[in-house]
Amino acid sequence: MTAKPLDAARDALIALQGQLIAMLAAQNAALAARVAELEGRLARLERAASRNSGKLLVPAVDGGPARPYPVAGQAGEGEAAGEAEPGQAARGAGIAPGLEPEP
Repeated sequence: MTAKPLDAARDALIALQGQLIAMLAAQNAALAARVAELEGRLARLERAASRNSGKLLVPAVDGGPARPYPVAGQAGEGEAAGEAEPGQAARGAGIAPGLEPEP
C-alpha cells in the first residue's frame, strides 16, 4: 500500500493554506493601518468640535436631528420676521395710505 497520492494531496492542501494565511495577514495589516488612520482623523475632528462651543445644539425631542439654540433677536417658532409683538402696532401701520416706506 502506497501513501504517495495522499501525501501529495495533503502537501497541496498545506501549501494552499499557507497562501491563504499570507493573503489574510496582508489584508489584516492593511485594515489595521486604515483603522489607525481613521482613529487619527476622529481625534482631530473631536478636538475641532470641542473648540466650536459657540454652536450648541438643542437635543431633538421627537427623535429628529438636533437644532441650534435660538440666538437672541431671531424670530422664534411661529413668529414671522417683522411681525408685531402683542400690544404693538404692525410695521408700517403709521404710514399714510398710498405712500411706500423707504428701504
